Amino acid sequence: MRLFTAEEMRAADRHAIEKVGIPGTVLMENAGIKSLLTIEKILGGLKGKRFTIVCGRGNNGGDGLVIARHLFNNDIPAHVFITATPEEMTPDARINCEILLRTGVTPVLLKESQDIDRLRIAMEFSECLIDCLYGTGIKGDIQGFHADVIRAMNDTRATRISIDLPSGLCATTGRLSNPCFNANYTVTLGVPKVGLFVLPGKRAAGEIWIADIGLPAISAASPGSTHFLVTSGLVSALLPQRDDCIHKGDAGKLLIMAGSEEYQGAGVMASFGAHRAGTGIVTLALPDCLQGRLCCQVLPETILQYLPSFEGGLSISAEKCSELAGRFRTILAGPGWGRGANRATSLTNLLECWNGVMVLDADALNMIADTDLLAKSQARIIITPHLAEMARLCQTTVADVAENQIEIARKFAGKHRVTVVLKSAITVIADHRGVTYICSRPNSGLARGGSGDLLSGIIAGLAATGIPELHAAIAGVFLLAEAADLARAELGADAMSISEVTSFIPKAFRSLRGDNVSESR
Repeated sequence: MRLFTAEEMRAADRHAIEKVGIPGTVLMENAGIKSLLTIEKILGGLKGKRFTIVCGRGNNGGDGLVIARHLFNNDIPAHVFITATPEEMTPDARINCEILLRTGVTPVLLKESQDIDRLRIAMEFSECLIDCLYGTGIKGDIQGFHADVIRAMNDTRATRISIDLPSGLCATTGRLSNPCFNANYTVTLGVPKVGLFVLPGKRAAGEIWIADIGLPAISAASPGSTHFLVTSGLVSALLPQRDDCIHKGDAGKLLIMAGSEEYQGAGVMASFGAHRAGTGIVTLALPDCLQGRLCCQVLPETILQYLPSFEGGLSISAEKCSELAGRFRTILAGPGWGRGANRATSLTNLLECWNGVMVLDADALNMIADTDLLAKSQARIIITPHLAEMARLCQTTVADVAENQIEIARKFAGKHRVTVVLKSAITVIADHRGVTYICSRPNSGLARGGSGDLLSGIIAGLAATGIPELHAAIAGVFLLAEAADLARAELGADAMSISEVTSFIPKAFRSLRGDNVSESR
């Protein structure tokens, strides 16, 4: 599913109006009608309910005025408030305000503090508040009187529904004004907006519904969007069907180089993910200091190999790396490595001799942060940093990465020609072409040690099967999110463990393939 920035949405609207010839008032009428039909679904009907609608001076306010007119025409009580006179409104919004006035509805003009008191009273006796104050044109913080209006709207006990965007949410970045309207539901118009699916915008948007406003396909395609939402439909299209006639070699050979005395389970967890991803042969290479001392069980189908170690971690010569390089399709390096000069040298040797697919996670990312190893390597690299690791890679702050997750992932992928999987509650995948994919499925059950190891194993395992690196990254992120949602539904976010999430990956895969995953089978 494509996602639009504010400018891309404006470009699509301009194309529909100027090139196709659809009047702006027609698009506004469609937006109002389709929004109201969607609200009817959300609320389970309109009859017997009372509404308060708050409209601004722009086209978003015009959408609200169309909604108000159709409620009035259907004898459904609605209190309508506007923050501008008709003369102060945009042309299409003014037309709809004048139509509303001629039908016998006189909106209350919000200009002074006593008007906000009237708004509070109206909301007190309403089941639903519809926010049409600001749309995609918001810039910076909402201040002054309008800020007081939004604070009053946030105090209501009514169901809060925003049209297109919650007032104060940036459509492009997801940044929130102080204050910002906090919606229970957002009915976004035409094409969903990027800011609704990234933090902190997702928190303010509530549950997102999409209303088709009749935007022509040619107009929707005109901006050439570079942002996409990761959905089951997308991932199903990226993953080829598994051929029943393949053998284990065809299904790919993966080498996982992981673990240390301090973090023994990281590689084991990654191997679980690789097996669940469908890899034919998984070899787990651990430092030989763990031989006979491993604290957790390895799956019996995993080929266990011990490599030279020093001071509790891997210490691999260039010769050994060259020997390993010809035997595998994909290598995963970094989970549980810990720090140490010998481990950094091992990674250098690995990157210099390997020209296949390599997934770098955890401590491997910390080791490349202060080097130019990415520029020297011929490998096709996927990196899987969390926010702090990305901050070290980009020599910036965690707060900066969190606030600019999409842009930072996109720029790093383009500069270093790698695939970036930037992990947080919202995960962003970017490749060197500047295209970004957003997995917007936060799950507190994944906020545990080991989730990153499992994800890196899934991604590496998928890459080992032979699919492109970007496809492996997108599908891996989706499968972990889907499995985690299934685990949360059955076990609860408080008590689910990452080890247990692995057991839900098969059900996630079956759902993705369109199989019936009900308990009756």
